[in-house]
Amino acid sequence: MIIVGERINSTRTSIQEALQAGDEEALVREARDQWAAGADYLDVNTATMLDTEVEWMTRLVTGIQARLPEALLAIDSPNAAALEAGLRAHRGRAMLNSITGERERIEAVLPLVREFQPRVIALTMDDEGLQREADKRFAIGARLIELLAREGVPPDNVFVDPLIFPVSAEGDAGRIALDIMDKLKAAYPGVHTICGLSNVSHGLPVRRQINQVYMLMAMSRGLDAAIVDPLDQRMMVNVLTARMLLGQDPGCKAYLTAYRQGRLNLDAPPP
Repeated sequence: MIIVGERINSTRTSIQEALQAGDEEALVREARDQWAAGADYLDVNTATMLDTEVEWMTRLVTGIQARLPEALLAIDSPNAAALEAGLRAHRGRAMLNSITGERERIEAVLPLVREFQPRVIALTMDDEGLQREADKRFAIGARLIELLAREGVPPDNVFVDPLIFPVSAEGDAGRIALDIMDKLKAAYPGVHTICGLSNVSHGLPVRRQINQVYMLMAMSRGLDAAIVDPLDQRMMVNVLTARMLLGQDPGCKAYLTAYRQGRLNLDAPPP
């Protein structure tokens, strides 16, 4: 299970305020906290900065990796120029968030995929917008997988997001997304699935409870990666435990290490 830390997103009020104030240290602290909590990638989104987004994307990618040399980042923007700036500044193999089935987006993003060879998140939406029908989302995902394969992107570098709708608006949205993941993984072995998991709980109270349970449901169906808040300690402990129960933790080593480090005791202060 690959955890992509979601917190450095300019749509969050605290991140927007830090960007507007030029408080790079606050943003790096967010990165450090998420990395220490077990994130495998850190999503970096500076989209609300508009005219200064390219500058800020470069600044953040460089600043985070200068202080956390081992950290890998997911470069996240609707602006292809900002994506390019982030990928160019990044050391190591970044994740690109994201390509879609929209013609304009494909034309803007494919050259970046060719040049930088990142891992690629593919969103199941196209020029007709967000699709509620499962078959349409599957078809868009399939087209993007095949497009990326023609560009030489190996299956291991492709992460398809079925786009989870809030269950508050569509009662079976959680199940539909899981069914799409099943179909994609069966049809395209080696390709990964990913989701912005917290979308499922939008508009409901006690969202962490919903997110935590849905994560376990999705992992049991083969979810490979999730964009979540790694500072949710119960979520991270649940993921660790689920990996062991799914046979993904040989010898229970990661679980036992976490136990010895006191990370399984959720009543204690964070280590």
